[in-house]
Amino acid sequence: MSWSPILGVVLIFYAVFVIYRGRLTSGDDYGHMSTFSRAEKPVQFWLSVIVMLAFAVILLFNLFNF
Repeated sequence: MSWSPILGVVLIFYAVFVIYRGRLTSGDDYGHMSTFSRAEKPVQFWLSVIVMLAFAVILLFNLFNF
């Protein structure tokens, strides 16, 4: 059984949750947190969501075997 389609579906659900919430928070190993808000930074927010959805489609259709 391949985990790629399952992870793709989970990532799609997370992208829908991020769109609903309107905020995307990310951090790094050094404790720096970044928040992309749909209202304050719409271009960065939607680019991040598009990248998430593109990666989810790649996982869903198992284009690359991980």
